Amino acid sequence: MTGPPTGPDAEAVLAAFARTTGDVAAARRVARQFSDLDEGERSALLWSEDDGAKLVAVLLLVQAMRAHPDPELTDEYLSAAKAERFADPVLVDLAAEELVGAPLVGGSTGPLFALVKSDVAMVRRIAIVATLAFAKQGDAEVPLGIAGRLVRERGETVQSALGWVLRETGKRASEGALVAFLEKNGRFLSVAARRTATEHLPPADRDRLRG
Repeated sequence: MTGPPTGPDAEAVLAAFARTTGDVAAARRVARQFSDLDEGERSALLWSEDDGAKLVAVLLLVQAMRAHPDPELTDEYLSAAKAERFADPVLVDLAAEELVGAPLVGGSTGPLFALVKSDVAMVRRIAIVATLAFAKQGDAEVPLGIAGRLVRERGETVQSALGWVLRETGKRASEGALVAFLEKNGRFLSVAARRTATEHLPPADRDRLRG
């Protein structure tokens, strides 16, 4: 007598992704196709050396969080990030808002400020990108608070995220608060980050703050 059929495994996911163009849109399609992948197989993808595997795994975590919010999904994601498994910023930019930021809206923001202190640059990027969840609720205080702790960092991993998160904070939460932040801290941003942060400001403010 044969046992019950088993579900898809990590190798099947990798084989499916290998048949695609390998971009984010393709990874999303594969993640939807394998939405029933069990936790152990998802973990195997997340901790794989294969970049495509990690991309699909992160998207599977986001799908799972949307379906059934669970702090263990956040922990799984952060464990991999803290272990320096993420080399590509896209693994942060596609997931940090939903896996790390959104669960904290309306509660303690202490975990975000703890991430700022990490020795791992990609974890610090998670801290700032996660604050998009607050900006989209009209809260500029949290994004600007995190940005204030990271603005002096020179590495591109954090600086590039600061630029677009600040821009979105000005668009979605408070343009005035963004201008005040940039008047105080803008000189610490890289040229590229400052340019991105000011993109949607009125021309007079934009030109003045770009210096």
